[in-house]
Amino acid sequence: IRVVNRPLGTGTRLLFDRELNRAGIDPEKIEGYRNEIAKHLDVGIEILTGRADAAPCIRPVASLLGLDFIPLRWERFDLLIQKERFFDKGVQLFLGMLHEKPFHEAAKTFEGYDTSLSGKMVFPQENKQH
Repeated sequence: IRVVNRPLGTGTRLLFDRELNRAGIDPEKIEGYRNEIAKHLDVGIEILTGRADAAPCIRPVASLLGLDFIPLRWERFDLLIQKERFFDKGVQLFLGMLHEKPFHEAAKTFEGYDTSLSGKMVFPQENKQH
């Protein structure tokens, strides 16, 4: 099997390396493991054109290109905002958009995304010493 990979330091690469380690697979024995591709879409094109058989990638790319997709796990993304900037007009406009129907409708066109928590406030837990 020939693979292409995402660059070192990307979340996709970290997940791929962790899963290989968990399965006891030596990455250096995988053909193409060191062939790094910068963009998810380009990873999908490598598979679509037959230059690779498999790769770590995201579901929307697989859907867009008509490729099979095997999910490994769900990943949550949060937007971090400095307290001092929270009430800036641009920040508030962006956060407001996350609650609007057009945003959720547009997101539905991309398979694999759950926007049910979009725009919800999440606060870090304070470290409690016992």
